[in-house]
Order: sequence, then C-alpha cells, then structure tokens
Amino acid sequence: MKIHQFVAESLGDASYLLVSGTEAAVIDPQRDVAPFVKAANAHGATIRYVVETHVHNDYISGGRELAALGAEIVAPAESGLEFPHRQIADGGVLTVGDARVVAVKAPGHTYEHTAYLARDANGAVHGAFTGGALLMGAVGRTDLLGPDHTDQLTRLQWDTAQHLRALVPAPTDVLPTHGAGSFCSTTGADLGRCGPMATELQRNPALATATYQLFHDLHLGSTSPIPGYYRHMAPINRRGARVFGAPPRPAGLDVRGFGSLGADVYRVDVRARGDYATGHLPGTLEIEESDSMLAYFGWLIPFNAPIALVAYDRPQADRVTTDLFRIGYEDVRGYIAAGTIEPPVQLHTVGLAEAASMIRSRSVPVLDVRYAQEHRDIPLPGSRPTPFDEIQVWAQEIDPGPVLVVCASGQRSTMAASYLRRHGIEAIPLMDGGAADLLPLL
Repeated sequence: MKIHQFVAESLGDASYLLVSGTEAAVIDPQRDVAPFVKAANAHGATIRYVVETHVHNDYISGGRELAALGAEIVAPAESGLEFPHRQIADGGVLTVGDARVVAVKAPGHTYEHTAYLARDANGAVHGAFTGGALLMGAVGRTDLLGPDHTDQLTRLQWDTAQHLRALVPAPTDVLPTHGAGSFCSTTGADLGRCGPMATELQRNPALATATYQLFHDLHLGSTSPIPGYYRHMAPINRRGARVFGAPPRPAGLDVRGFGSLGADVYRVDVRARGDYATGHLPGTLEIEESDSMLAYFGWLIPFNAPIALVAYDRPQADRVTTDLFRIGYEDVRGYIAAGTIEPPVQLHTVGLAEAASMIRSRSVPVLDVRYAQEHRDIPLPGSRPTPFDEIQVWAQEIDPGPVLVVCASGQRSTMAASYLRRHGIEAIPLMDGGAADLLPLL
C-alpha cells in the first residue's frame, strides 16, 4: 500500500492517493484532477474510488471530474449529494487492491463528517484520513454552519477526537485534509501536513486538553473570518459541479484586447504588490498571488464574476486561473503580460516613519484592515477598525480621502487601497510593515 499527498497551497488543503496493486482511491480530491491521474498511471493503477470525508465548504470537489473518467464517488450517508454516488456509513468498507478503507463516523467539522482508516490485508492501520476532524495541532472549525450549530458541533468534534484516539495507533500517520493556510482550520500555525498520532496526543487541543470545557473555551476562544465564497461551495458540491475535463486556460490579450473588455469584467493584477505600486493599469485591483489569495478574491469580487488578469507571464496566469477554478471562479476572460503595460499608473505608498507621523498628527483618517481578532489582540491607537473581510460594507462609508490604510504586513492594506481607489477614494497604503511595527513609533 502506498499513500501520496497532494497539497494545494493556495487553499491550505491536501488530497490523497491510496494505491494498492492495480487499484487506487483518491481522498478529498481538488477539482484539478490531472496530478492524481498521472500518479495513479505511474503506479499502473486505475482510480476506482473517490472518497469524500465531508461536503466541502472551502473548495469544489474533483469527484465529478474523476467520476467522468470512471471512478465511483463514495460519500458519507448524510451528505445529501444529488448525483450518482455510493453512500457509506460507519463501519463501511471499500476494497482497494489488497487494502481496506474503513469508514469511521466523525462528526464535528460538519454533521456528516466521516474519517477513513487505511488497513492492510492483516488489518494493520497504515494511515488515518481525518479530513477536518483531527488536523496537525488543531481540529477543523465548528462555526462554519452558523452560531445555532456551533456548540453542538464543538461537542461532537471533541467526542470524535476521543473516538479516533482509541482507533488510530500512536505510530500511525494522521492524514488531514485541512492544514495551515486553510480557513477551515482553527489555527494558522504551520505544524506540517501529516504526522504520527503520537505527536497529536501530546499537542492537539482535542486530545491533550483535560476536559471538554477547557477544549471548548480554547477552540472557540479566537475567531477568524469566513471567506465570502464559502457559502457557495457546499451547495455546488451537493448539486454537483460542472465537469470541465481540465481547468480552463485564459486567452492571451494585447493592450487593445484587454482594454476592450466590458465594464463588468474585474481586472485583477496578481503580481507582487511592490511591482503593482511601481506601475499598473488604471482601475485594476491588486490581489497578489499568495497562499491566501483565494480568500481575498472572495471578499473583493462577486462570486464567479468575469475576471481578466494582469500577470507576469503565461505560467502565472495559468496557475492563478487553476486556483480560481478550484473555488468556482470559472470565467477568466484572459490575461495580459505585465511587460506590455504602457504607460503605467503608480500607487502612492508610505513607509513606517511617515505612516507613524500621519497617525501621531491625526492628519488623515487611519483604516486598520486587519481582521477583528487581530484588532482585539493588538489594538492600533488612532485607527478605525475596518476588517478586510467586511470591506464591501464599510467602504461605502468612507469619505473621498485621503486615508491611510494599514494591516499586519502591507499585503491587505495594498489590496484594500486598490479597492478603495477603484471606488474613488484616495487611499494610501503602508505597503511594507504593519500595526506591530508602528506601535513603537507612536
């Protein structure tokens, strides 16, 4: 039995390929399925099953893409999928070559959530596919279904962890779907993508905390925002996403073609923010390619709105288009290579010293676009808390400016400034540095 992990850094998620003999199964596949098919072919194996741990809130499953190639989709019995699939209940078994994949009901991240144990012919557990149940040093969020469900799901998540404690041997690897960078995780800490149960017994709050109440308070003690596109994912995954066969590729555009796109097309510059500041096309949003890029797209651009990219080159445009495809933004009209932009517009930015001086003198309003939890952890005197994830709301209340925009590092402040300037507000970002850097200067 061989298990391969595939990490989508832009989502903070992992998919898995289990191969035994001439058969394979893919667990929690991303929508771009070519890497799984290629790896299975390299082993001389056919992908027989797609195995879902839960109905995903953070990306569109590649299950339908693999089903079109002949795989059977297997999902928890309570998933409510509206297309052909095999339901699996607690204790259900799938045969993959000489391996057995055993379903373990594991509610908490969602109600239907199921984990899977990969057992060999002798019954030994070689890996535990835990989805959003046990992560590395964390567990999956229990607040994604709304406050009416949070306490119940948190209790279920605790109970699931205790159940898995008894089923997964200490040396066996825990193989989660969500990890660092995923907004489905309760921590942003990078503690690896997989590791032995023994390590989790020592550090995972759901396993190492003495009582449920202590776990509850720790688990829900800090909050992170929910990306705007999340509310679209589960309905699409239940209904069944459109099958493309391969991720779309954006057309290459020249200056005339880029300029002739309709007013409804969002023009997005995905280069590094420093290059955007040096020169960009008027009216373009700045969303630099990064591990958090997709969440920012979801907060700044309506779901599946038409998009055109400003990128360094074709490879970057293809990468970003594939990432957007993973979350249902399927209408990328094309891209323009940055080297063809003439004449560019520059973005006025400030450094730490100038930003601190502006705050001390109260010469302009200061917008702090960090998330609400960051505001509570490290308040910035003299600023107005304006969480980035709520920008569509509070931006309507901002006067024409000028305004200073700050965040934690400069990434969100530059994006927010580009959004505000697109709406007629003279926004000046602190592009390199953030609130913690400013405090000693105030």
